[in-house]
Amino acid sequence: MRKEIESSHFSLALSASYFMILTAMKNAFAISLALLTTSSALFANEANDTAPKKPEVKKIGERTYQLGKITFDSSKGEISFPATLEHNEVLIEYLLTAPEGKIHETLFITEISPFNLNVAMKLLGYKESKELLKILDENHTPTDKYHSATEIQKKKSRFTITASWKVDGKKVSHDVTQLLENAKTQQPMPDSPWIYSGSYMINGNYKPDISGDIIAVFTDRSSIACYSGEGRYDDTLWMPKQSVLPPLGTAVTLTFTQTNPNNQKK
Repeated sequence: MRKEIESSHFSLALSASYFMILTAMKNAFAISLALLTTSSALFANEANDTAPKKPEVKKIGERTYQLGKITFDSSKGEISFPATLEHNEVLIEYLLTAPEGKIHETLFITEISPFNLNVAMKLLGYKESKELLKILDENHTPTDKYHSATEIQKKKSRFTITASWKVDGKKVSHDVTQLLENAKTQQPMPDSPWIYSGSYMINGNYKPDISGDIIAVFTDRSSIACYSGEGRYDDTLWMPKQSVLPPLGTAVTLTFTQTNPNNQKK
């Protein structure tokens, strides 16, 4: 059985043949990039001579960049990408998955690469915080103790998520917590921040790329980020709020906004 190995750093499982360099932020207002060298991508399959196409960051504005289908703004600490509303009447455990993820219990699905999303978050200065996750014992079984986090990790891991779409040509935007309600009380989800935990590597591959699970409502250590509010450990609690949501299949834009972006004075 393959061992799943957590990492508090993005760069793990490098080999002599496969490596990638990310050089981020010369100061709080700019991003300096040196992505992949000519050898191969970070998560290439060592048994396969054909390496996956390396990600390419393009500068599209003074402070804006594009990575695949993801755009990010270093001055605002924002990341945006397209998604689609997948469900409006099932219990929700994930806010966002890829098509290969747990789509039977997600609110939105997206075609973006989880790998690329993690890169964008790293480049904007997000710090991983494992504070919502239980410590694993030697058998990889969760204990009753949680990981600690420094003040800077807590400060730089938190963000909000906004969903926006068009209605009769006009833009409608909601914090995603306004799109979910308690299945038992019909009360709205508390507007607690989402916490970037970073996920982990497994056999040289980034776990969300394998699972397709990206943003979790019900705490999941394999996701890139998790909801931090009350009820996060209950998988029978959150339902879509149909009165606010658009029709199924509606194209939306999800925007992550850092609570404490790098351009903000510490």
